[in-house]
Amino acid sequence: MSAFEYYGKNNITEKKVNLKSISKKKLKKMKFKMSKKEKVVEKPKKTSCVLNSFYSLNLKDSSKTGQKLMEWLIHPISIDNFMKNHWEKTILHVPRNSSNYFSQLFSLTELDTILRENNLQYGTNVDITSYTDNVRETHNPVGRAHPHVVWDYFNNACSVRLLNPQLFAPEIYKFMANLQEYFGSLVGCNVYLTPPFSQGFAPHYDDIEAFVVQVDGEKHWRVYKPRSKFETLPRTSSRNFHQDEIGEPILDVILRPGDFLYMPRGYIHQADTLFTETHSLHLTFSSYQQNSMYDFLQVVVNNSLNNAVKNDVSYRSGLPIGYQHLGGLCESEKPLPRTVQRQKFENQINQLIKNLKNHIDIDHAIDTFSLKNYYTNSLPPSLCNAEILRTVANGTKMLPNGKTTEQEINLEITEVKFIRKNCFRLVEESTLDEETDQMISELRLYYNLDNSKQLHSNECQFVVIPDEMGLYVKKLFNIYPLFIKVSDLCNGSEQVMQLVNDLWERGLLITSKDITTKSN
Repeated sequence: MSAFEYYGKNNITEKKVNLKSISKKKLKKMKFKMSKKEKVVEKPKKTSCVLNSFYSLNLKDSSKTGQKLMEWLIHPISIDNFMKNHWEKTILHVPRNSSNYFSQLFSLTELDTILRENNLQYGTNVDITSYTDNVRETHNPVGRAHPHVVWDYFNNACSVRLLNPQLFAPEIYKFMANLQEYFGSLVGCNVYLTPPFSQGFAPHYDDIEAFVVQVDGEKHWRVYKPRSKFETLPRTSSRNFHQDEIGEPILDVILRPGDFLYMPRGYIHQADTLFTETHSLHLTFSSYQQNSMYDFLQVVVNNSLNNAVKNDVSYRSGLPIGYQHLGGLCESEKPLPRTVQRQKFENQINQLIKNLKNHIDIDHAIDTFSLKNYYTNSLPPSLCNAEILRTVANGTKMLPNGKTTEQEINLEITEVKFIRKNCFRLVEESTLDEETDQMISELRLYYNLDNSKQLHSNECQFVVIPDEMGLYVKKLFNIYPLFIKVSDLCNGSEQVMQLVNDLWERGLLITSKDITTKSN
């Protein structure tokens, strides 16, 4: 049913919002009534077998699950084709004659339920927006987004944006948590509900790779090339543009339920329902925010300088006395040639920069960057029921003697592996020993299982791994996605068995069989 049919069917008749008190521009009042004789045709029930079959692949290899989801998004385009011809290069529009293709992910009914059953806050969880006469406005009051108020904004030509749907919509959360296993980069999502004959946002470009999925209704999209090389693959989003600044669109299309649109960062876009005569409900998944070579090289160079200053005294030598007069805006305007002191200073700087390559540690840079940009911010894994039965989450505790509190399982035949491929990072970090006041190195196994579903709000948990145990943790890393017998891993060592027990109790390991059933 349409959004207006849903609104009418649920008899939402609370007091209307006075938009005059919120916006300087009076929005056009729109009234929609559903005839008593009109039949509401419900959509066919959502089919979940496709996505659930992908999620079950986590039992084998979580990266395969993420890959399958990516293939499903862009079908029938292959991933190889997509990466070669579209990724970070140009848009991809996939029309489908399949209105229920994305129906499992979200629905209008679910949005209304979320508004009714949760304390959503304006600005934090919900935005109310409009774009009229080239003016983009946000109409957020203070406090809770009560459902009847949100719906009244909607009926007054305002768009509704749900900012963090993974907190409230289980299917969106599962999709995001598994898709990030493919990208190895944070995956975000926004939900957009737009009423008929309206537009919610001004033309702009984003700093993310955008994957638009049309769930319900129709939306008219116009997409434009980046205006310059400077705005190609930008690191930050743009301001709102006027129509006369963006030229002619390279894509002018109506997205219908089941359709898909990919836009690289930097591609200007705007979407409306001005001519479709229906509402629109779509999701935009995002990834690769500040995940560029520039961002990585910042870490590489910083780490290299830290290594260089420890190991090469030339990086600790002082600047020349009077260096302030060897350069600067005023000095640069003096006629050439440069002074001998200036040339000597330039040569010294160039040599130090050249020598930095001798201090590059790519492995440490990857650890540092991925820990900060991915593991700390990523969503915790979404476990299916079959996985829960094979982890500590089912309430069974593994004991050092090879038994469990629920079932007597012979540890010698138990097989384990890490629960996901991209949930963990083993890093070597320097810390201050408070007793000796000396810097010491320790191994830390960081994991995102205890992360919040609220993006950018995590402090990644870790467990300190004794140096002599690092070998066994590395083995678990390198053997994934295969299982390994605990007996083969421990080889009779009580200390290794205790390590396995610690990892198990933190939920980091999964067994090859359902541990609630006694093994033969």
